[in-house]
Amino acid sequence: MKIQYRNDGITVFESALYRTTCTVISLAQSVLIVDPNWLPDEIDFIADYVQQHYSGYTQYLIFTHSDYDHIIGYGKFPNAKVIASEKLTSNPRKQEILKQIEDFDNEYYITRNYPLPTLL
Repeated sequence: MKIQYRNDGITVFESALYRTTCTVISLAQSVLIVDPNWLPDEIDFIADYVQQHYSGYTQYLIFTHSDYDHIIGYGKFPNAKVIASEKLTSNPRKQEILKQIEDFDNEYYITRNYPLPTLL
């Protein structure tokens, strides 16, 4: 996985797919993980980076919106607290979004070593 930018506690990871990004931000004893996305190896890389650099920090997952590619890495961070807009949590299309994740993984024969999201 490519690190697109790193400076002063901010690291931006770039996915091989669509050049989407995930940003990790350290704040005192907390670490924010914004939109961990796409491929399992990429999400593993992000999780390993967080563990290596911010072990013991309180983890927060921030989802900017509910598109499936933004929430696809949710299960890799089981101890993280989730921050999301009310619009995301009250989205009437939750099941459709979760199905998009399953369809994506099935189409490209992707297996993950963590659970897929079950709720938003």
